[in-house]
Formats: sequence, structure tokens, C-alpha cells
Amino acid sequence: MKLRLREEIERARNAKDITPERSERLAKALSQLELARIGTIHAFCGDLLRERPVEAGIDPLFEVAAEDQAADLMDRAFDTWFENALSKPSEGVRRILRRRSKSKQSRDVLRTAAGNLAEHRDFPTAWRRDPFNRNSEIDGLIRRLTELGELGAKASSLQDYLAKNLIEIKRFVDENAALETVRGRDYDGLEFALADLARRWSWGWKGSKKTTFGNLSRDQVLAQRNLVKSDLDAFSKRSNVNLAPLLQEALQPALASYQELKARSGCVDFLDLLIKARDLVRDNRAVRGDFQNRFTHYFVDEFQDTDPIQAEILFLLAADDPAQNDWLNISPYPGKLFLVGDPKQSIYRFRRADVAIYQQVRQMLLSRGAVPLYLNTSFRSPPSLQSFVNAAFAPNMAGTAAAGRYVPLENWRPEITSQPTIIALPVPRPYNDRGNKYRQIRYRGVSARSNGRFCRLGGERKWLEGRGK
Repeated sequence: MKLRLREEIERARNAKDITPERSERLAKALSQLELARIGTIHAFCGDLLRERPVEAGIDPLFEVAAEDQAADLMDRAFDTWFENALSKPSEGVRRILRRRSKSKQSRDVLRTAAGNLAEHRDFPTAWRRDPFNRNSEIDGLIRRLTELGELGAKASSLQDYLAKNLIEIKRFVDENAALETVRGRDYDGLEFALADLARRWSWGWKGSKKTTFGNLSRDQVLAQRNLVKSDLDAFSKRSNVNLAPLLQEALQPALASYQELKARSGCVDFLDLLIKARDLVRDNRAVRGDFQNRFTHYFVDEFQDTDPIQAEILFLLAADDPAQNDWLNISPYPGKLFLVGDPKQSIYRFRRADVAIYQQVRQMLLSRGAVPLYLNTSFRSPPSLQSFVNAAFAPNMAGTAAAGRYVPLENWRPEITSQPTIIALPVPRPYNDRGNKYRQIRYRGVSARSNGRFCRLGGERKWLEGRGK
């Protein structure tokens, strides 16, 4: 990136119509180019920490752990925690261990939860846990499922799909009742079993309108069944919400062990770079003031992929008041902070990127006098492709540029006349399995095969030959 900047500066300096004032500014920029910190924000934070390791409370010779190295340390920390947790499991761990899945073991669920918490460890506050009478709700659901299942045998046609669904529900109830005669009611096991029951496809079966269930019509039974299904889904959601704070609390020792292993290894992970740099500039006014005076301008590209700590660091370093350390109350020094971002390109969520931060920062800056500039010229696409994109996106992204919505692209490049810029490929027989839940997956597969066949046959050459060119 530095080489590209140097080339562009040199090219501008050699322009024939350059003014003396502009030439002087470019010469000054060239002489100071090596002083500029050009790189990722993680690299920038690493540089700040290496300058002030004592104030940051970090090993002066620290190394940044690669993702696989950090994952290995997390695995070691988790394994130690898991062995201890099995000897005396907490409520949250116990409930997770009772969950059975064909695709993922309970241990893997806990390991994934630990990894996710580690990526958000800058929010250590305990999660709120609302009152939830799980056992009472399970008892009520079992009673209602029992009553619902009994209706299946009363169907005028046992081959009716609604009747089959009710018979399946009765089978579920009977199997659990048989187990309870041996071990009593297992609420941890039923919590998962009910969630698993709610995911079965047979809940979507509606049966025939002609089918009756004793004195009840199909519509009456269907309404009763759907009400139970709605309550079953609501229970599954509430149980998960109730379980999450328990797991967050239970996994804290694993996160502490992970931090300890990194410290003993003299390394930090990518999130540590942000957290420790943020803490350094937020909590140490002398250090913050030094950095504020030394770094005069910040240009940040792809800001839509920024996470909360990155935004906080930038505001702290660009603050017009050196005494202010709450980034939400900071006004950047005029001209010091220049951000480039496009919320429509916020398609990544790696390392906690969140377009909501972009929108929040944008509103904060506008409320404090920042001036927005809108880039609407595309330097890559020819006019025909831009027109196609504008026509497709504009109706679906209604709004104004001020709201951060769609801005139509403007032309810059000349049209390409030697070959087509847009080719519409037909997709053969995408819906020959009407009503199948895999319809969208099938469509994507057929579309991919059509694209591959077009490329394999020579694509543009074959298309042009077919037109006699």
C-alpha cells in the first residue's frame, strides 16, 4: 500500500499542469510517507502496545498468536475446564449434557460456546436471567400433548396425515411415560426432547378437510394442534434464553484459563490487541495525550466492517478534548478523522464486525458537525452493467443517500462493445419437486450446473458464434 501511495504521489508531482503550491504539498507528503502507519488496525494497536508495554501491563516481547495457535490454547483451557466440570456439573452444564444431537455432541456445543464467549470477553457482565418455571411448563406441555395425541386414534381415517402426526405425538408421550415408570420424570432430558419434537416435519401436515376426529372436525383439531405447537416453540425459545446465562457463568473459568495460558506463553490474540490498546489509551491520560499529539490524521477504509472496540480506539485517539475518555461523549478534532464505508458491503461478520456500529458512529459524527461525502462513481463496471445493477437494486433498497441506503451508480468507463457484459442463463427444471422443502437448495444446485456448463462450453465464444460473429 505504501508503494502504491508513493507511485501516485510521484505521478501527481510530475503532472504538467501542477501548481507550485500543490507541488510543495506533495513533496512534503513524500518526505513524511515513511512515518505514516499504514496497515490493519490490529497492526496499529500492536505498534502502540510495543511502544508502551509497561503502561499496558504486557510482555514487552509479546508475539501475536496465529489463529491456529490461539485455538490450540483455547482447546487446552477448555479441556481442563471440561474435566473439572464433569466431576460436579453446574445446572447449565448438566442441561447441555442431556442434549443429544446426531450432528453435534454436547461437548462440542460447550466448546463452541466457550469460543464465542472468548471473542466477546470485553463484555464480562453477567447476563440477565429472567424467572422461568421450567419444570411447571414441562408438566403442562406433557398434559396437553397427551390430550392431543389421544385424538389420533379417533380419526375417521388413520391414513390421514394429520392423524399420523397425532399418532406420532402419542408415541412420543407413551415412550416418555414408560421411561418415567423406571426413573421418574427427567426434566433435563424432557427439555431437549420437547425441543426435538418441535422440530419434526410432521407438524406441518394438515390432513384432509373430510377427516373427522370423533365429534371434532379437522379444522378444530388442526387449530388445537397448532396452538400446542406454538406453545412448544415458545417454551423451547424460553428454555434456551434461560440456559444461556447459566452457560456464560459456568464457562468463565475456561476463559480465565485461556488468558493465563496466553500470558505464560508470552502471546496475545487478535482481540487482545484491541482490548489492551483500548484500555491503554482510555485509562492512561498521559499516554493518550502523547498519541493524540503525535498522530494528526486517521484515514480508515472499509469502516462498515468495524467492531465496537475499534471505533472506541479511533474516537479516543481523535478526541478534541484530551481529558475525555468516554468515547460516546467524544467529538473528534476537526479534520482528524476520515472514515470510508458502505453498509451495503457489510457482508462479513468475522472478528465481530457489525454494521450497527457503522450506523451508530455515522450518526454520532453527523450530530457533531461531520460532513458526509457520497461516492457514486463506479470505476470498474461498464455503463450497461451499472444500469442493470441500478434497475435491480433501486426498487428493493428504497430510501435516500442520507439514510445510508442505495445510491445509483454513475458511469465512468466507456461501454464494452467487443463482447456482452450481461448474459442471462436459463435454469432448466428447477421446480420439478413442487412443495419440497429443498426447493431453494435444488434451485441453487441447478443454477450452479448451468453456469458451469456455460463456462465449460466456451462461454462468450460460443455465445458470439451463435450470433454469427
